Amino acid sequence: MVWLVAPDDIRVTAVREALAPYAWQSLRPEALCRRALVAMDRVDVHRPLPGADERLAALSAFLDGRPWRSLTVQALSRQLVSAAERWRQEQAWLDIQLGLLLDDAG
Repeated sequence: MVWLVAPDDIRVTAVREALAPYAWQSLRPEALCRRALVAMDRVDVHRPLPGADERLAALSAFLDGRPWRSLTVQALSRQLVSAAERWRQEQAWLDIQLGLLLDDAG
């Protein structure tokens, strides 16, 4: 099951507003994800973890094999924000696990 952020999340709105004026369906996945990340970063009060290249790769991989060009800009925006949030949570969990491993080793 895919967990989605709320449709009225400010990041979803920011991504939608960043993509809507353009022919976003014709963008390459990497260019689309780059625009989405810039929009998210402008409004995200929690500031994402460092690693823009990692986030870009994660979002591009998320789109790979999905029919994202057939989605509405709202649905695509929500899915991209959800994928970015999942990536952020996975990174935070990995940091916790690494910390526990280092504590056990030390």
